[in-house]
Amino acid sequence: MAEVRKYVNPPAAEVICEFRFPEDTPWDLTYPGILYSHLKDTYPKRDQRYVREVVMLLGPEGLREELLVAERSIFLAEDEGCAVQVGPRLLSVSCQKPYVHWEAFSERIHGAFDRFREVIGTDAIGTMNLRYVNFIEVPEQEVTLSDYFAFYPTLPPELPRVPAGFITGCEFSFHDDRDNCRVELTDAVPESTEHNAFLLNIDYYLAEGKSIPPDGVADWLEIAHTHVRDIFEACIKDTLRDLFTVREEATATAAAR
Repeated sequence: MAEVRKYVNPPAAEVICEFRFPEDTPWDLTYPGILYSHLKDTYPKRDQRYVREVVMLLGPEGLREELLVAERSIFLAEDEGCAVQVGPRLLSVSCQKPYVHWEAFSERIHGAFDRFREVIGTDAIGTMNLRYVNFIEVPEQEVTLSDYFAFYPTLPPELPRVPAGFITGCEFSFHDDRDNCRVELTDAVPESTEHNAFLLNIDYYLAEGKSIPPDGVADWLEIAHTHVRDIFEACIKDTLRDLFTVREEATATAAAR
């Protein structure tokens, strides 16, 4: 397990936890309104949006991709930094920068999930994931990736030292293949033209065909967060930790436990 560190300037630009429920889960157009009545004290603003999704369908001709347009209800916090998204057999909880600490975010997840279960009455989970999108800006015009990252693409000497753009990724399996975690590093558009920016995306999810009971969600989330945190720390070097500024008192307290 990696050393537990907390940062003054954490790079998490967005954190998302999403649940998808089995096709036999009941759904009614009145459910979003009922759920909003339970959550409006925390998420007073309400909106409707249409999203496009590519889904895989199995037919007589085999697997095929199909583009679906789905309506989603969005419940927003007063400052619109955190949101709950609800659709047919879907629940998503997200927070954008500035990142709230894990304890606060997990409390939001449990609050929305428990209310969803009360309204819809689901007793099974199709899949779920916990995703951290880290936006990392380095105040240099030219960056050697190995100076800042332990996870990065390696290039042969015949290629340019600094690529114009890149994406590199891996997928790891955990807990006897019950869970997977997809890790990707790519270049991004910096806020300053004098800087370089990168996205480190860590997406931990319940593997297809696996399952956990709704009462096991709390334990799964803690396991998922621990792995995401450890993977994040394994991917970066102290030069980035210096940019994020480690909260020494928090690290010392965690290490003492």
